[in-house]
Amino acid sequence: MTATEIDIPDYITRARSLTDLTLIATDLLKQAADSDLPMPDMARLSTGGQEVSLSFPGLRGTFRALARWAERFGGTVTGEPYTNEDGQVSVYCQVKFPYLGVSVEAYAFVPAAQAIAPA
Repeated sequence: MTATEIDIPDYITRARSLTDLTLIATDLLKQAADSDLPMPDMARLSTGGQEVSLSFPGLRGTFRALARWAERFGGTVTGEPYTNEDGQVSVYCQVKFPYLGVSVEAYAFVPAAQAIAPA
């Protein structure tokens, strides 16, 4: 081994490249489409966090959309009040689950007016 090589023990999982995360996210979205799940508005990939984040629209129906994702991929939907820097109140709703060795977070900020509107 040279001075520039690093010996990483076998029990350490190597970080995935952006290419790998892109392929995993593509597979995840294909599985979701094949299951007729609602699609996110945005996807963000993080090599540092080894995660895929999926943002959904801030609509009342998004609560059910995230519940369907949780049913399909596992996880629990959680929600909590959130106030942004402009004072707008919303519900931060999310579900987290592992997929092909990476952490996935599907989330939405649903404005309070949407959250309390009749279904």
